[in-house]
Amino acid sequence: MRNPEATRRLIINESLTLFNTKGYQATSLSDITEATGMTKGAIYSNFNNKEEVAVAAFDYAVEIVLGRVRECIRGAPTAPLKLKAILQYYEKYVDDSPIPGGCPVLNSAVEADDNSSLLRTKVVRSIAKIKDSLRQIVHRGILEKQLQRDIDVDGFVMLYYGAIEGSIMVSRVEGDKDSFVSMSRFLLQLIDQHSL
Repeated sequence: MRNPEATRRLIINESLTLFNTKGYQATSLSDITEATGMTKGAIYSNFNNKEEVAVAAFDYAVEIVLGRVRECIRGAPTAPLKLKAILQYYEKYVDDSPIPGGCPVLNSAVEADDNSSLLRTKVVRSIAKIKDSLRQIVHRGILEKQLQRDIDVDGFVMLYYGAIEGSIMVSRVEGDKDSFVSMSRFLLQLIDQHSL
């Protein structure tokens, strides 16, 4: 008999790619049983429904991505360099995402808006967490005299985050990272304009 936590982890790991590539609506319980090699009963003994599996897979996918972002910015000594490190990470991410299918926040946001209130709540919380982290970087940069005091923090954070997410989507659809690179050059100039 399997360890219950190991079984849950296997279901989450195998479902993560399904939900991130096919989407919530298109992923069936049969897809999950096929990917995991488990029966529907085994899935339902660990999760109440497909939505719970999707939410657990989403949480894990976001943690993988944000964990790697944290690694990239950890070594950057200033706020401007942290913001640039994030851009460098996502430029590589366009071609080599740690999660097949691209950004789990963006992918889930599109479907969760209409199809799953629980998943939508998770997406909204993830976006808030990301924006709060960016705000902290910018505020610290202002306090440490690395960024100009008059920067519109909320406007900058929304532009920065929205541009990254949007250009990832466009680059993935176009099949190359030219759009991301173009957007990245613009944000690098913006960071430099606000740096001290």
